[in-house]
Amino acid sequence: MNLDIDTLKKKFGKNLIINENLSKYSWFNLGGPADIFFRPENKEQLVLFLKTINEKYKVNILGAGSNTLFRDNGVKGVVIKLARDFAYNKIIEPNVLDAGAATLDRKVANFAKDNNLGNLEFLSCIPGSIGGAIIMNSGCYNNDISKVLVSLKAVNKYNFSEIEIKKEDIKFSYRGTNLPEDLIIISAKLRGLICNKHEVEKKQSDFIERKKLSQPSQIKTCGST
Repeated sequence: MNLDIDTLKKKFGKNLIINENLSKYSWFNLGGPADIFFRPENKEQLVLFLKTINEKYKVNILGAGSNTLFRDNGVKGVVIKLARDFAYNKIIEPNVLDAGAATLDRKVANFAKDNNLGNLEFLSCIPGSIGGAIIMNSGCYNNDISKVLVSLKAVNKYNFSEIEIKKEDIKFSYRGTNLPEDLIIISAKLRGLICNKHEVEKKQSDFIERKKLSQPSQIKTCGST
């Protein structure tokens, strides 16, 4: 083990694991180890880590792992999985919520429902996190992230700056965007519609039932692949 990794272990403690088995974080529980696995507790620790490694290792970002397959021989370099402070929901305007990138999509949908916000019900059927949903422009039932996103905040892997990007400055495609790979999404603002909670709950339940009929929920599947 070289000095760089020893230094990282001392500096980041339990948040950094060497040769962590990635099968723990894959929907299908498959795959080998990551050379370095890091779970930053907050934005400040994420930036400190990026500055510390200073491009010495390739950086890969992992979300909920619901659409990710890892090779048996693992991933070289660093795998970062956001934790703690990156998983939250809060209302910032009557019809706009702010969600951390590590927040599960279904938790965003439930939070919106509890706060009388509609048009986000589709998120309850997407098995992933908000950061991944943005990168993939995830969607279902005639809705997707491009239709509800207001803006996102991200940290640049290489110059460590934090930027906010408005939806208008992102080119969305079917299950994709033109967002550069040097960004790590840390949060997003989503716009819903102020609705009656009962109506939102009913729509969300209908979506979930429709999904259960088309995609078995008790076994590991590739969704609509």
